[in-house]
Amino acid sequence: MNFLFEFKNYYNPGDIVLIEYWYNGMITPVKILEKVSKKSYLISHNIPQSKIHLAPDEIIKSSDIIDTFNKQVN
Repeated sequence: MNFLFEFKNYYNPGDIVLIEYWYNGMITPVKILEKVSKKSYLISHNIPQSKIHLAPDEIIKSSDIIDTFNKQVN
């Protein structure tokens, strides 16, 4: 089996990452506000790229993060 190992400091406050929103299952970009504990982050949906910018801030685990957000425009 192959495993993907995450580094402790891979995600930092201010990074924009992709998560699956718990309510409707959509993939949405969020901004990391702060690192709460060793494996959890406080995130905000209040960014221009998000379609659900009025969703409340929440705490997620590092395993909930899918990938970093790519800002490339085609």
